[in-house]
Amino acid sequence: MTSGRAMTSGGAEQAAVAGSSAPVRWERDAVVVVSALTGLVLVCVGLVFGRPQVVALAVPLVLSAVWAAANRPTGPVRVTTVAGGTAVRDRELVVALTLEVPDGASLVRVQASSPGNEPLDALVAVPGGARTVDLTTPSVRTGPRELFSIDAVPLADEGGWFLDASHVAPDHVLVLPRVRRLDVVPVRSQLRGLTGPHSSRRPGDGSQLRDIALFRPGDSVRRVDWRTTARRSPEVSELYVRRTFAASEASVVIVVDSRDDVGPEVATWGGYRETAPDVQTSLDIAREAAATIATVVVDGGDRLGFEDLGRLHTPVPMSGGKRHLQRVVHALALARPAGAPRHRERPPQIPTGAMVYLFSTFLDDSASQIALRWSAQGHEVVAVDTLPEEILRGLDRREVHAWRLTDIARRDRLFELSRSGVTVLRWASGDPSVALRARARAVRGHS
Repeated sequence: MTSGRAMTSGGAEQAAVAGSSAPVRWERDAVVVVSALTGLVLVCVGLVFGRPQVVALAVPLVLSAVWAAANRPTGPVRVTTVAGGTAVRDRELVVALTLEVPDGASLVRVQASSPGNEPLDALVAVPGGARTVDLTTPSVRTGPRELFSIDAVPLADEGGWFLDASHVAPDHVLVLPRVRRLDVVPVRSQLRGLTGPHSSRRPGDGSQLRDIALFRPGDSVRRVDWRTTARRSPEVSELYVRRTFAASEASVVIVVDSRDDVGPEVATWGGYRETAPDVQTSLDIAREAAATIATVVVDGGDRLGFEDLGRLHTPVPMSGGKRHLQRVVHALALARPAGAPRHRERPPQIPTGAMVYLFSTFLDDSASQIALRWSAQGHEVVAVDTLPEEILRGLDRREVHAWRLTDIARRDRLFELSRSGVTVLRWASGDPSVALRARARAVRGHS
């Protein structure tokens, strides 16, 4: 339990409150009863046997019981947690915990637990009846995240009274992937649309010069090249116009394989251990890589679509602009495994002329076979390997051999993709911008 920096970024705040406005009765603890009875017994014994020292020992016990009864807390305890509905990935997640206690209770025992962390047990002082503290958990994960489940037990200042624990269900926050900085990403040279940032090979309105020709009916007067006209026709008997190539836009489809989500430690793949919250999994890497590519594409003025191989639902259609980019990033954050990995018999339909970026771990044949089908249909495909750098710690000999066989099969799939003309790069290791820049130059060279 430490103070931290809140990471809310849009979205309504969500609050969970434990406590009620109905009258709350603090229950008597056995300590008060035992103390009072012990004191009365000692007083009687001292009086009967004429032992004033025994009476002196009994007086503090009786007075403490009377004092505790006179200072009995009477009000409820309110425990409130507030977390942002949406956050951007950072090194930690923060939940604001507010404790409100009645007079006579200034200490609260707080037990908080969150996935992947050791449970927290702390005694919190609440001076003045109210206090707000921050619960923080380290996290580099993205997507839907469950925060703290809290149990709070108030303690009476004078002791002798107790109230049942107040339980607060965990808040949930949607953590959006962070965008890395990239200069350029390759897009398909086959362009679509009537406007955009690229020059196509068909005549139309644009900035790249095609040729200079005589003025014909239908040409715009604003395209007249007066310098060429003055040089070739001094009497201005003929007009010459500048003809350009049309400006168009490219189409890019982001495809994420959300069927599995594995961490770097192979020992956690069986589901018996949970990946630590400060370690990125394959799906975290896929979200970050896809969001980075999507941002560069939209900022360049091109059209973007989104597909999820893990779910049979309506994809995010092709569009452009900042609002559409936010929609795609939100869909990326929501992508996660749903049950056992499914095998798709038919690949998703990709618009003609679109370039495909496929993000997957390639631990089975499904994603690679889909990429090969797209490549055979004439689509430009970039396969992004999102598997983290594997850690074999904690595996026995048979499990190490099993991993080696799995890795050999995975490398064979990636080699087959590369041999078929699919660009393959690994996002978790090296600098992906180098491979993307080289592929962009190759695309421009073929155009």
